[in-house]
Amino acid sequence: MMINVYFKSGFRQTFIVPRNILAIEFQHLAEDIGGSIKRIEFPHFSEMRAFLYLNQK
Repeated sequence: MMINVYFKSGFRQTFIVPRNILAIEFQHLAEDIGGSIKRIEFPHFSEMRAFLYLNQK
């Protein structure tokens, strides 16, 4: 599953994580990488397919 994380610093990171990860584990992982989290987005499935398609070229 893809998750977009926007940090308070302005940094944005896209994570690909397994569906069975606990939310608190993911939060700690993301904060260790980028600091305080501003917001999290879960891209719509069709957006994910478009992303995968574009990156296969």
